[in-house]
Amino acid sequence: MDFSLLGLWGQMGLVAKTVVVVLLGMSMYAIGIALERFLTFRKSREQSLGYISALQPLVSGGERLDEAVALERSWKDAPVARVIGPGIADFVRGMDEIGNTAADPVDVELLIHGVSRSMERAKKREVAGLQKGLPVLATIASSAPFVGLFGTVFGIITAFQQMADPSKGGGGGLASVSAGISEALLTTAVGLGVAIMSVWLYNFFVTRLDQFAAIVDDTSGEMADRLLQSTRGKSGRRST
Repeated sequence: MDFSLLGLWGQMGLVAKTVVVVLLGMSMYAIGIALERFLTFRKSREQSLGYISALQPLVSGGERLDEAVALERSWKDAPVARVIGPGIADFVRGMDEIGNTAADPVDVELLIHGVSRSMERAKKREVAGLQKGLPVLATIASSAPFVGLFGTVFGIITAFQQMADPSKGGGGGLASVSAGISEALLTTAVGLGVAIMSVWLYNFFVTRLDQFAAIVDDTSGEMADRLLQSTRGKSGRRST
């Protein structure tokens, strides 16, 4: 009796083969999602860091905010640009509406608060977009062992049926049904392998997503502080 993978495959029943095919399909789907997400995360990170580097000299003095607003169009693939850019544009419009004098600190504080909330909403949209496919990885990781166990149950049932049926070699004890038991255990092993791979991939991308959220939080917080400082500087110069 051949106990190699090909040999066991040839001895498997229809249910066990179907289970293995389903598990292999789940693994290929998980790998496809992982490759697509990896390329997306890498591009998003590179573009975002490039946007931040280009933005810093424009907002350091608060005098080139119009250029900072236009900078977003050059970094359309940067998630951070889609978060910070609209916030800067809202700030510029708000300052124009109140006369750009910063005479009333309350108005400025309310404007900065509104800009911060706008950037927070944009951050949630970007994070939700980057989460695409991750729930599928989590589903595959949690369901693959049960799919394998489904095949194991049928394999064990088949093995015991063979043990009880003398016409199928049941008088030989476990030796006569070892193929059925191997078939049953193989489906569980495949299910566990798919689940382990999916869990690793899911945790990897969740960690990358947390890192991206931290970059956005730091950048948006620093941007709000710099915008507030720029208005205070104008207020101080106008009051002298």
